[in-house]
Amino acid sequence: MAEPDVKFKLENPADVLAEYQKTGDFELRNQLVMHYSYIAKSVAVQMRGITSGYAQVEDVVNEGVLTLMDCLDKYTPDKGMKFENYAYMRIRNANIDFVRKQDWVPRRVRRTAREVSEAYNALSTELMREPSTKELADYMGLSEDAVNKHFSEMNAGAVMSFEDLLQNALPGSSEPPGLVSPDEESLPEKGLMQQEMREQLKESIEALTEKERLVVSLYYYEHLKLHEIAKVMGVSESRVSQTHSKAILKMKQRLSSYLSL
Repeated sequence: MAEPDVKFKLENPADVLAEYQKTGDFELRNQLVMHYSYIAKSVAVQMRGITSGYAQVEDVVNEGVLTLMDCLDKYTPDKGMKFENYAYMRIRNANIDFVRKQDWVPRRVRRTAREVSEAYNALSTELMREPSTKELADYMGLSEDAVNKHFSEMNAGAVMSFEDLLQNALPGSSEPPGLVSPDEESLPEKGLMQQEMREQLKESIEALTEKERLVVSLYYYEHLKLHEIAKVMGVSESRVSQTHSKAILKMKQRLSSYLSL
């Protein structure tokens, strides 16, 4: 788990935060921002797979710091959530909104992504298995090249859509290990739901092809960019993009089915 920079670490940050909220002293606020800035940096690194290509890491960190400053003003400890948890969730959500505002997915791509997703789900239900690219192309009345092109274009939107699914699936599910308070971990209902969600996510990954699992692993766990994955796998970047989109589409379909039960 990331920790505050030793140069800016406060001995009793909770006390400093309480004093700042009482007095509004800017010097105290600056100390708190420097102490907790590691959260904004950690979130920016974790979300690099989503934000790369649409915003520089420095811009995402800056956006996170602005949200952090707002958190210092609005945080209330009486709700039972640690400040670190509160700031992490607020910053993560703010970063997703920041990327959305870049308007990086054209309306045509959004519409096509919806059509491909609906066709994929319909064929999967009809065939009781994953449809091939040719079957999907025939179903949509398109060429295989056209479908593959759509998969490449869908890549960025698929990532954000999948992030939204996980974010909304379970309150607090986006919190990293170490940022969950003991009280939250002890809630039996939440613990059971998180365990079930992790099992479903694990099964959705295991259901992928070997190449799809490799792409997902390199993209989300090793934080490699698409062109870097292409070099590792010895294929074109467009092929990696297509594989990634298919993997996310499969995982999203499986998790959506589970959440709709």
